[in-house]
Amino acid sequence: MTTPRKERPRVLIVDDVNENLHTLMSILRDDYAIMAASSGERAIEMARRTPPPDLILLDIMMPGMDGYSTLAHLKADPKTTDIPVIFVSSLAEVDDEAHGLKLGVADFITKPINPALLKLRLSAQLELRTYRNRVAALAADTRVPSSRPPTLLVVDDVPENIHELLEALKDEYRIMVANSGPKALEAVQGAVVPDLILLDVMMPDIDGYETCRRIKATPAGSRIPVIFVTVVDATKDKLRGFEVGAADYITKPFDIDEVRARVRTHLELSRLRLHLEQVVAQRTALLEKSEEKYRVLADYSPNWEYWLAPDGHYMYVSTACSTISGYAPEDFFADPELMEKILHPESLETWKRHGPKADRLDAQAHVMCIRAKDGSERWIEHVAKAVFNSSGQPFGVRGSYCDITQLRHAEQAVDFLTHRDALTGLPNRALFAELLEQAIKHAGYGQLELSLLVVDIDNFKIINETLGHNAGDQVLVETARRLRELLPGVDAIARVGGDEFNIIVERHINDPGADLVAQRVIDTLSQPYDLNGNSVYAGACVGVAMYPFDGADAETLLRSAEAAFHWAKEQGRGVLRFFSPEITVHARDRLALEADLRRALRSDDELVLHYQPQVNLRSGEIVGVEALVRWRHPRRGMVSPGEFIPLAEECGLIVELGVKVVETACRQVSAWRGKGLVPPRTAVNISAIQLSQGDLFASVKQSLDASGVPPELIELEITESFVMNDPERALQTIADLRKLGVALAIDDFGTGYSSLTYLHRFKVHRLKIDMSFVHDMMVNRGNRAIVQAVIALGHGFGLEVVAEGVETADQENELRTMGCDIAQGYLVARPMPAEELANFLLTARQAATH
Repeated sequence: MTTPRKERPRVLIVDDVNENLHTLMSILRDDYAIMAASSGERAIEMARRTPPPDLILLDIMMPGMDGYSTLAHLKADPKTTDIPVIFVSSLAEVDDEAHGLKLGVADFITKPINPALLKLRLSAQLELRTYRNRVAALAADTRVPSSRPPTLLVVDDVPENIHELLEALKDEYRIMVANSGPKALEAVQGAVVPDLILLDVMMPDIDGYETCRRIKATPAGSRIPVIFVTVVDATKDKLRGFEVGAADYITKPFDIDEVRARVRTHLELSRLRLHLEQVVAQRTALLEKSEEKYRVLADYSPNWEYWLAPDGHYMYVSTACSTISGYAPEDFFADPELMEKILHPESLETWKRHGPKADRLDAQAHVMCIRAKDGSERWIEHVAKAVFNSSGQPFGVRGSYCDITQLRHAEQAVDFLTHRDALTGLPNRALFAELLEQAIKHAGYGQLELSLLVVDIDNFKIINETLGHNAGDQVLVETARRLRELLPGVDAIARVGGDEFNIIVERHINDPGADLVAQRVIDTLSQPYDLNGNSVYAGACVGVAMYPFDGADAETLLRSAEAAFHWAKEQGRGVLRFFSPEITVHARDRLALEADLRRALRSDDELVLHYQPQVNLRSGEIVGVEALVRWRHPRRGMVSPGEFIPLAEECGLIVELGVKVVETACRQVSAWRGKGLVPPRTAVNISAIQLSQGDLFASVKQSLDASGVPPELIELEITESFVMNDPERALQTIADLRKLGVALAIDDFGTGYSSLTYLHRFKVHRLKIDMSFVHDMMVNRGNRAIVQAVIALGHGFGLEVVAEGVETADQENELRTMGCDIAQGYLVARPMPAEELANFLLTARQAATH
């Protein structure tokens, strides 16, 4: 997770000279949030804002309200009195500093500004304010106790300097004296450790810099603030002092009030820092004891306990997580998103709404499922509650993921016995009634076609009476298994009593109709049952009711299906009946047609190909033919493709039909080649189902190999719908076919949801304009525009464009004017048998030679 950026301290700069303001802003703007005021009145107004500045840099000499008056107002106002103020001025007189210190100024910096010293003084004052606020926020028993007067160590080799500092500070502090660096080191490591050191720089043997470095290297001296007091005023020398650990720098000749102020600042800062460290250590020890008690309680609890920090990371995870999930606490520490990864997909929404990261926690138990490390499913009851600290601020979330797997299994067992058939495991009558209600609601919302099938096993009573109830149970179990295998996408298969089964079938696009499903049920159950080595034939009758035609509610629909079932039962064994007689007749015809189609696929003379020529609109020569399947039924005569092709798609015969068409077309092209009349290419339509379910590449290659036809003489027409429905699979299939060498065309272009991106990636050879656009292009401006756009689009991609359904000379002329390449339609020729096409090709060749 992204760590929030720490807010920069706010500094208010007050100066009536723009150059001074810009100078200070340029020094501080990288480290602080800068506010600016050019008068005392404006400064007071800005200091009272929310949020207020953390520190104020205040000029003294300003027109109107000067710095002293501004400081007095700030210190007199409860809202601003705690804001530290540092005077920044060109005044360097002792009286000026003394007056400011009496009014409450925190520090005094003389112009011209030393950037490093300025930043040091600001940092010290801000840190001091922070520690003061922390102490104030602690409980009463942690206040800083009053103590002995602080001890100062004055280090200087000039007696007069030591005497001056001694006289000025002896009333407030205990003074220790050292006249050299080595003696200062001895004092720091002696019995009485000084609280602060005033250190001269220019001393013989070991100068102040080296002395400071050595002091800071000792355990005791590392925590003692050191203030250099020296005549050295060069910036590089001051920076050197800060590098070795000095806390501040005072230049001789010094103002004793400035010395007192600096000493007080750093003593208080050091004392508060030490005190807070002690408090933290005490509280840490108490917290460790408390945590140890909590850890013992939590780790020995069977519940999986955790504490999630506000930033989403785990602060604590009990060891029970290993027993329940298989993952150790360190796994959750390493990956804060681990819980989301092991949750069952169906429980993710519950976790998002009621887990520790939810917007609102209801402190209620919610049941969820996880996948343990060993792959097993575990059920947990989870409760999460927000945690707040003593100040009422959010402190994360406390949770407890209880293992209720055994309880869940017991509940599931009870639910199974209540809603499931104990023998077959299928829903029973009670559960089926709920499923039917839900299915009707779903069908009503989605305007879906819904069928209810009532299935009854034939001869079941005889099997029970002659072979025994154990054999009857075997038939029921096997029937349930067969129905599940036959209808893998159907959950609503129920045993509602005895040998009666109910099935709910929702029909989606390209799904088989209820008549085909019902007939497959009858066919499946008519297969023999193996009962202890004996083959027994049972069979089944099926009654079907359609929603909403035969019943708009569950009770009426079920009553209609049962009435249809009883009618079927009266007719004999293996009978299918719909509640509506006219639907039964229609279903009977469709089933008979399906049976005839299966027979036709096994014959050599019923399914034939007719061929429709395609001509070049510029030269008039024949450039290809399209193979169109026709069914020459022995009793019905010619069956329309619009009737049997959709049926083939529904009943799963379209793949077999497609393979037969490709094989027949390849054999015919081979025969034409033998007579020297082969057309430039022969196009064959490929169904979307054939593309998505069959092994198109293998079947095309086998047909080409068996016939000896060169691949370039065959063109496959792929519908645009398949291209858009499954573009990635289409891309792979088309790439394989291109490698094989066959030509490719997109049929019915413009009727689907075209994608120029995929069109470019597929790299087909031709686009075919659907005949619905060509048919009335001469009177329909919209269709004419579509035709013109498809032609331009195809040429833009370097493709030939074929117009289907060309029936008039006007259409032909207009297409030629638009730049269309090829025409196909009744104007050229109707689809014709192979023998007629051979004569047509011969006549066309002879005409071209004269």
